[in-house]
Amino acid sequence: MLKAPVLPLVASLVVGLAVAAHAQAPAALPALTPVQMKASAEMAKKYDRSAALEQERLAAYKGRPLAAVIQRTFNIGANYLQLAAQMMPESAYNFRPTMDVRTFAEQMNHATVSRYSFCNQAGAPPGFTLQRSPRMADVKTKAQIVKALEDSATYCNSVIKASTEAWLMEEVPEIGGATSGKVFGMRAFAFMYNNVHDTEDYGTITTYLRMNGLVPPSSALHIE
Repeated sequence: MLKAPVLPLVASLVVGLAVAAHAQAPAALPALTPVQMKASAEMAKKYDRSAALEQERLAAYKGRPLAAVIQRTFNIGANYLQLAAQMMPESAYNFRPTMDVRTFAEQMNHATVSRYSFCNQAGAPPGFTLQRSPRMADVKTKAQIVKALEDSATYCNSVIKASTEAWLMEEVPEIGGATSGKVFGMRAFAFMYNNVHDTEDYGTITTYLRMNGLVPPSSALHIE
């Protein structure tokens, strides 16, 4: 049991630590203004391609339920990432919330490269030629980053479209990659994991958007 004279010292230490922790905590950001919310909604609706993507999917995947579900899931995440890339001003492309994470530009390029990796992990569908990611060191401006991201989505779309239900359901000994982990399973797993990764990337950059006065597109599209 602590003696009485020691108790004030312990209490003082606890209070001091609490004050120090509070002083080091980042200041809370102000809530987005109605003007910022309206601007975000207008930009999101301007660049939104969800309706067009859904029409394309319905036309291309009749009688192909597995590929249709993979494509539907991919379209949702890819559309949000593309909207985010369009909505973020170029002046904020080098923004990062803390110094130990990627900049917005780096995060977008990471999403681009990852798509080529994941969409190639299942192998090539019959008659299809796989492609590698472009050289990302040359992709620096907003226009270049937006186009590279869009091209990566188009590439994954082409791989999924070239696949057959039987090919997607083929079991292979090792499906996946070095970082995602290799498992015994269907070729479809690679595309499912690609969708998971897209969603992870989008979740990461929502903070970047809000810290730059933007409502993330998944919410901005529902602002009336």
